[in-house]
Amino acid sequence: MKKILFFVLALTSFNSLAAFNCTVTIKRVLIYANGAVNVLHTGRNDYTVVCNLGSEYKGVGVTTCAMWAGMLQNIQENKSRAGFYYNGEGSCATLPVYGNAPAPVYIGTIEEVS
Repeated sequence: MKKILFFVLALTSFNSLAAFNCTVTIKRVLIYANGAVNVLHTGRNDYTVVCNLGSEYKGVGVTTCAMWAGMLQNIQENKSRAGFYYNGEGSCATLPVYGNAPAPVYIGTIEEVS
């Protein structure tokens, strides 16, 4: 019985460490009147809300959101690529859309290597 319990706990702890990332091209950055920042990128090809400029959103603060929004607009304008990192299981292609999407842990700029 102890061995089974240990095995179940071990599997549970590994599942909680699951994460995935996306390296994408930003197609659109929409900022709504309510502050929601909604992004269309090549990893999902549909819109996903990443944060809100008016209030904390799924653990992402307003200041971080403002920095992300500016960075995403800059990435799009410069035709660079963005990296999104998410906790949990999934993939970019299966991200829930709009406000159902999880908030990223971080967003970064990906340098293009020639």
